[in-house]
Amino acid sequence: MSKVNSWAGEYPGVHWMGAEEKTAVCDVIDRKTVFRFWGVDKPHYVDDLEAKARDYYGCGFALGVGSCSGALDISLKCLDIGPGDEVIIPSFMWISVVSAIVEQNAIPVVCEIDDSFTMDPADIERKITPRTKLIVVVHMAGVPCDMDAIMELANRRGITVLEDLAQANGGSYKGRKLGSFGLMSVLSYHSNKNITAGEGGLVLTDDERLYKRAVSCHGMALLYDSDKGELVEPADDCKVWPVGRRMSELAAAVALAQFGKLDRITAHMRASHQRIEALCAGVDGLSFRRLHDADGNSGPFLVAVFKDEETTLGAVAHMKACGMFNVWRNQDYGYHVTYQIPLLTKKIPLSAAGNPWNLSENAASDYSYAEDTLPVSSDLLRRSVLIPIPSILTPDDEKNAASIIRECAAPYSGSN
Repeated sequence: MSKVNSWAGEYPGVHWMGAEEKTAVCDVIDRKTVFRFWGVDKPHYVDDLEAKARDYYGCGFALGVGSCSGALDISLKCLDIGPGDEVIIPSFMWISVVSAIVEQNAIPVVCEIDDSFTMDPADIERKITPRTKLIVVVHMAGVPCDMDAIMELANRRGITVLEDLAQANGGSYKGRKLGSFGLMSVLSYHSNKNITAGEGGLVLTDDERLYKRAVSCHGMALLYDSDKGELVEPADDCKVWPVGRRMSELAAAVALAQFGKLDRITAHMRASHQRIEALCAGVDGLSFRRLHDADGNSGPFLVAVFKDEETTLGAVAHMKACGMFNVWRNQDYGYHVTYQIPLLTKKIPLSAAGNPWNLSENAASDYSYAEDTLPVSSDLLRRSVLIPIPSILTPDDEKNAASIIRECAAPYSGSN
């Protein structure tokens, strides 16, 4: 039985933290200016982060916020998602996607994933109704969705797209950065993301009105005029009830230091991902998720697929016993699977009034969120293992991991 001598946790950006982050944080503390708009000295780290993001993602506007969950909430508010609206999401995502929709008193509609473990464009189209107002595209576990098919569908049907690249920051699709396809996009700086500030996120858009609405929403229902150094009243169509989601100078300082390492981190993980998968080629009973763009994969996870559920459960146990302690069967990956979220399956309301499920505006949107409504997703998630690819793997780590993964399919391949 193979072993990994030292298998790191999956915190990609954390493993690359060093002098740059320390210097940036100390500078914020030394200047005693931690709030993004004003302080003892002139703040600049959130502004600098937003400028870096505009250049990197090729977007007109970027807004630093306190979390990606907050970025989702802000974006849906800015897009006027509300009662009577349906929002299509994939079965494999994170609970914040669902929560943001329910918080607007709208109805989540769940579509199947396909063998890429991202949303199936054909099932998206099957789930569209006259009430469909938004598609949330989740680039799940590091890889891009089929953006050609999704954008063609969305444009043809006149439906807005919001991109969630929380798990795929630094990824691309056919040479175009993820985050540049949707009318709005969000990303995360949580501790287990490709780069991190511990917490935080960004809202991206090319639409100036949506940006101003996001600024109004994330702060105090006002805009900040940096030239005048004061808050100003926005136009009426840019006024959104505020939710207090501002990013601090401390978080921005760390995120900005990490930003300079993003492409190196993702390149390291992508190369490890490719080498491990190549070392496992040709093993009967073992396959890997289909990638829409292997070069655009940001690399943090490998998804191994086995022939049946029993073998998959055995594979998880074997990998853990061999030192790969942080693998998961996707079916058991908690709130990343819609039908594993009791709040959703039981339609737990926001208040005693029963909203959004009991609102008259949503009467035509009566959906079950049980596992049996998603047979394709259930089959794939039951037979697959999510394997984090630490951002600091050595060639020996990769070879050992590949040997362990190959051993998991031994009952089919006849190998030892």
